[in-house]
Amino acid sequence: MPTTDPWPPNDPSARQKLLAQLAQLYFVDGASKVAIGKQINLSRFQVAALIQEAQDTGIVRIEIVIPDNDQDARLAQALGITRVVTVGTGPWPADRHTLARETARVFMDQVEPGDVLGISWSRTLQLVTRELPQLPHNQVIQLAGALNNDDNQAAPRLLAELTCQSAWPLWAPLIVENAHALMKSPEIARTLDRANALDVALIAIGAWSPELSSVWNRVPPEVAEQARNAGAVAEISGHLLTADGAPVSSPVESMVVAASVNQIRNARTTVAAASDAGRAPAVHAAARAGLIDVLVCDEPLRQALAALVDRPEPTPASAG
Repeated sequence: MPTTDPWPPNDPSARQKLLAQLAQLYFVDGASKVAIGKQINLSRFQVAALIQEAQDTGIVRIEIVIPDNDQDARLAQALGITRVVTVGTGPWPADRHTLARETARVFMDQVEPGDVLGISWSRTLQLVTRELPQLPHNQVIQLAGALNNDDNQAAPRLLAELTCQSAWPLWAPLIVENAHALMKSPEIARTLDRANALDVALIAIGAWSPELSSVWNRVPPEVAEQARNAGAVAEISGHLLTADGAPVSSPVESMVVAASVNQIRNARTTVAAASDAGRAPAVHAAARAGLIDVLVCDEPLRQALAALVDRPEPTPASAG
């Protein structure tokens, strides 16, 4: 007697495809559960259960983004960038996973088939790579060396979970004693050379302080303080910027294994992710340096940025 395949399917891959199809019909196309059931020969109760399964298993992810487009648009104009996207619903920082999911969505809005993509290194951007869909028509370049999240664990590979046309990892730590020598190695040089053709870059913005930079505690304390005394307020892929967006001359630069500021700046579009009000001066500096086109941030950072850009510039003292 012939057997029939179960419906809904039990095979994990086929079931995931079905869940994604139902989610598309219900959440995107606006079809009712009854209409969906008739289309695929299921009851509306089965459809409801499968849609719930799609949510429970992460196939459907519902994001809450503050719908205050006027404030976002005003801030983007004040910063001189294309767009600001605020994540969260109140005066507290968005959790890193929520920021990562929205950053992945915004990043994909900029991507076209054939684009060369670059992703820098941070804890948030590691999560972003896990949220990205398959990119069969794109090369992806790692823009900065690796950083351990925990001193007792090896750093994960940034592009390990990404499916793309080709991946170009950077086989090095972000901070080493002599970065210039290491960057001459063929494997690292080839990856960094690819960054000259960037179409879309994804970066994270840190503030130059022990609490808001993943680099500060990886350089000698006297070097970190020297950079701060030289005016460093922002850190992007290990590169330091002053408040007006100028590069900082300090020993830190000779320790960084990463694509250059100019390579990032020359991308067609750069998406930046940042959170926490304390990073407002750093984000402002990155915008002044021409390193942001689209900013994804949380509500506290947006408010702090709005207050910062609304502040009048100090009037220079007149000569006596």
